Amino acid sequence: MGTMITMVDSEYLQDKKVQKIDSDIRNFKTDLQNAEMELKGLDSRLDAEIGRLQAEASSRRDAIEAVRKRLRNAEREFKDADNAFRAAQQQKEKTRSTLKKKVNHLRKRIRDAERTKEKRFRELDGEKRKLADKENKEG
Repeated sequence: MGTMITMVDSEYLQDKKVQKIDSDIRNFKTDLQNAEMELKGLDSRLDAEIGRLQAEASSRRDAIEAVRKRLRNAEREFKDADNAFRAAQQQKEKTRSTLKKKVNHLRKRIRDAERTKEKRFRELDGEKRKLADKENKEG
């Protein structure tokens, strides 16, 4: 900026261009004051908004982490329950198979015992006949 003219000739102030420039200068100064005030308020207002948004994001992150933790726990509980279910199912099949073998074995023993009993009955019948035949011959 050049040196300012300290003494301004009054006729210069009457000049339309000078008046227009002075008007522009006054408007610029008003705009400058408004912009400076807005700038002062901007930081505190935006810092407050940024702080609020940061707290909200942090809260959401915490909520997501809590959901993830519950999901991990639920998955672990599901896996434990599924393992218990499968083990119980296997135990049922094993016990059933063992009992089925026992039932079949007992049925076979009963059949064998009944055959043995029938065979003994036939033997006894045969002995009775021999005695009866002997008595009939002797008689």
